[in-house]
Amino acid sequence: MTTPRDALAASSFRSYSEEDIKTAVSPSPFARRGPGMVESLFWLFGTGLLHLLGVLAIAGLLTSVFVVRGIPFNDLAVLEFLESQELSLLAGEQFVFVTGVLILAWWRLGGNLGHRLSSRPLPFQHLFLLTCLVIPLSTICTAFHSWGMSAWNSLIDHVPALQQFDTTQAMHVLQSMSADTPMWALLLVFAVAPALGEEIVFRGVIGRGLIHRWGMPLGILVTSILFAVAHLHPVHALAVLPMGIVLHYVYVTTRSFWAPLYLHFCNNAYAVLQATDPVAGPHEIHFSAWLTVTLSLVLFLSFLWVTRVRCVRHDGIEWTPPRPSLELPVEVPLTLTFSSLPWRLSLGGLVPLLGFLAARAAQI
Repeated sequence: MTTPRDALAASSFRSYSEEDIKTAVSPSPFARRGPGMVESLFWLFGTGLLHLLGVLAIAGLLTSVFVVRGIPFNDLAVLEFLESQELSLLAGEQFVFVTGVLILAWWRLGGNLGHRLSSRPLPFQHLFLLTCLVIPLSTICTAFHSWGMSAWNSLIDHVPALQQFDTTQAMHVLQSMSADTPMWALLLVFAVAPALGEEIVFRGVIGRGLIHRWGMPLGILVTSILFAVAHLHPVHALAVLPMGIVLHYVYVTTRSFWAPLYLHFCNNAYAVLQATDPVAGPHEIHFSAWLTVTLSLVLFLSFLWVTRVRCVRHDGIEWTPPRPSLELPVEVPLTLTFSSLPWRLSLGGLVPLLGFLAARAAQI
């Protein structure tokens, strides 16, 4: 009879031999540490600058097409033309952003991004747990957004000038484009590109440096605050703060860059699907539903911790780096292992999630 202790026995994930170590490229100490707080602020403002440069570059390109067509040039006509090309502007801007981020991260981390970011494949069990996190995490972020908007609208009544911040709300842009834009294009612009670019910057580069210097709890918190600030609108920043913390948590527990990237994409894709669904909309969540969705989130985060990936030396002793880091050393032969969770327990975690979905369905 298999006991829970047997089921939780560590299973081999990947072994790094002496040959792997000899062929690995050791970055300089500057690249290995990652950015400190001052440099992290430059990265934060730099991402905004990349977005701006992308918009200006694509707008300039589209304007030149406008001129080549021989259409009489005037400011109003150009603005109307650019508004009609909103999808091209957003797609081009995201292309410039992601390309710039990849180049800068490759330079800053000393090349070999796959090794620096710990881009190891996810086992199916972790993929299942990450997928189960999408709805609870998205629901809680949406609730933060709803509470924040109530306070924000009250504040605007007293300070009307703050209404200018509403132009930075990505959800407003998404909803305005959803009627006449193909789903694949919306997913590419609002889910794939932002997830890739933002994860490289905040989890891969900024988080790397702050955690190395300040440790896991404080490094993750500050990185998540910077991630929230990057979304500009105060209410949007409040809504994505818990998501930033969870994204870094799954990065640490799985030791794979694919984990936060996958969860970030799924969260954005879920938001796109909700924005394009004519019957979807904000619904008040009762206290019992809150309990179930919170319990579901806590359960799956706990399961990820139980099954977290650990580094074990060839003598069987678990290895812990002297400074917090997800990058494996080039001087210590290691095996990556993770514990297997009984599937009955994993599926049992779905009970509160299914209860929450049933409660939501009853409200519609």
